[in-house]
Amino acid sequence: MSKVRKPITPKPPRTREKVLVILNEQCKQCELCVVFCPKNVLCINESIYNRKGYHPVTTCDLEACVNCGFCERICPDMAIFLADRNAARKAYEAGAFEEGTVIPEFDKETQEEQ
Repeated sequence: MSKVRKPITPKPPRTREKVLVILNEQCKQCELCVVFCPKNVLCINESIYNRKGYHPVTTCDLEACVNCGFCERICPDMAIFLADRNAARKAYEAGAFEEGTVIPEFDKETQEEQ
C-alpha cells in the first residue's frame, strides 16, 4: 500500500500588520528592549542624543521584526510601541506625531524613494 505525498507549497511572505514606533525623546537608553528582543531587531544609536542626553534606541534589522510586542511590554517609559499600520500611516503623513518620533519602516520607504 503506497501513500501519495502532497506537494510542498511555499508559504506566502509574512506581512506585518503593525509598525514599530519609537519616541526618541522618551527613551532613556535602559536597553531593556534591545536585550529582550528575540530577533535582535533593536540596537542603540550612538550617533545621536535626545534632549535628556541619552542615545535612543533604533532598528538594526527591521526585516526580522515579527511584531511580538516584547519591546513595548518591557519599556518602562513607553518609548517604543506597535501601532496599526494604516492609522500610523495617516498620522505620519499628516504630521501628527510629536518631534522625535520615528517610524523606521516609513523612514526606510522615504529613503528608498529618493
